[in-house]
Amino acid sequence: MLKNMGTTAPGWQLEVTAMAAPAGARVAGEIDMATMPIFDLALELLAGCAGDVVIDLSGVTFIDIGGARALAHATTQVRDAGRRLWMREPSPEVRHLIDMLGWASLYDWEPGMSLATSAAVVPLRAERKPVPAHRLMPSASAA
Repeated sequence: MLKNMGTTAPGWQLEVTAMAAPAGARVAGEIDMATMPIFDLALELLAGCAGDVVIDLSGVTFIDIGGARALAHATTQVRDAGRRLWMREPSPEVRHLIDMLGWASLYDWEPGMSLATSAAVVPLRAERKPVPAHRLMPSASAA
C-alpha cells in the first residue's frame, strides 16, 4: 500500500504526494539526474501496490530521458503483473518529450485521455523517426 510520502525536503526540485482515491502519486517539479532517486522510489512504491495506480504528472516542469525511461520501465513492470500504471494529465513538458521520442504507445493513459499530441506541443516533422525504446532502455543481458 502506498503511504503518504508527503513532500520532499524544502529546496528540492521535486515533490511527490500520495493520492488515496484513486491510489497513486502526484509529481511536481523537475525530474532529472538530481531528483531521480526520489522519482525512482515513488515509481517503486506505485509498482508495489496491489491494484491499478495513477501517476499525475501535471505539475512536472522538466523531465529528462532518464525520467521517461524510468516511467516506461515502471509501466512495463506493472503491466507485466496484470495491472495498470495510468498516466494522468502529463504537463506539456512531459508530453513533448514523450512525443519527441515516439513513445506514446509505451505508457497507459488514464481512460478518456487522448493519445494525440496536446495543442501546446508542435507536431513532429514527418521525416523525423522515433527513437526505438530498446536503444535507450538498458537490456536485461547487459546486467
